Amino acid sequence: MPRPRAYLIDSSIYIFRAWYVYDDSITDSNGNPSNAVFGFSDFLYQLIQQKKPEFIACAFDASQTDSYRKGLYPEYKANREPAPEELKVQFQHCRSFCRAVGIAEFGSDRFEADDIIGSLAHRLREQGMAVTIVSADKDLTQLVLGEEDAWWDFARGNVLNSRGVEKQFGVRPDQIADLLALTGDKVDNIPGIPGVGYTTASRILQKFPSVEAVLDNIEEIAAMKFRGATRVQALVNAHKEMLPLNKLLTTVVTDMDFDKEPNLSWNGIDAEALREITDLLALSDTMHQRWLNLD
Repeated sequence: MPRPRAYLIDSSIYIFRAWYVYDDSITDSNGNPSNAVFGFSDFLYQLIQQKKPEFIACAFDASQTDSYRKGLYPEYKANREPAPEELKVQFQHCRSFCRAVGIAEFGSDRFEADDIIGSLAHRLREQGMAVTIVSADKDLTQLVLGEEDAWWDFARGNVLNSRGVEKQFGVRPDQIADLLALTGDKVDNIPGIPGVGYTTASRILQKFPSVEAVLDNIEEIAAMKFRGATRVQALVNAHKEMLPLNKLLTTVVTDMDFDKEPNLSWNGIDAEALREITDLLALSDTMHQRWLNLD
């Protein structure tokens, strides 16, 4: 018998996607852009309509006044432009929309949405549940640890279980943080070992299954049977000092504290709150009604 399943949503990806896909002529009742909320709410509707989840949560990247990773590495994500103010407002509306339609939502001033999802997933597994991570972010494939767990890129319809992750990236889910530590992550401004991409890193990790094992066996890389192994050994040796910090930065936190015990049960729509938020956002009566029909 399959275990109960929770859907853990990496919200920011779908909000940013809606921000770019939908025209900013979509405005709320005050004339402010609401295109990101419109697209995000449509995504949520499609997901719930398809899966009718018993357990669901949205994790949001919030303004971090005490960022865990920036404390480790001040240049973390320093290459990113801050979100425009009108989009920040829409993020808050998206959180309000989640509450109105009965979806648990979480943010943190210290940890990222990835860490919220990782910590929720860890708790849920301890309770005997399976998790589906809804995201297009490869970093989160490291959380596909249970036999029934999955990573779901909703927009592309791509679903990976643990075997699928290994087939796509060449390493097990529990080695994804090690893979990213070796290759770096340009999106997050994490430098990797120059010239070491996914293919080379995965080959190294198939023999030495973690960053720690790689560091203990650098002198053996040159004997591996792939082109340029001697050069790669020299590069790893020259940049080995970065690897422990990189591993910390690329590992999703799974033990963050919550203000209260998370309740991910989807209990349906708060009709009054939904009416209030759809009026504020000037969403159509059709959209309002179809949400009510889900309940």
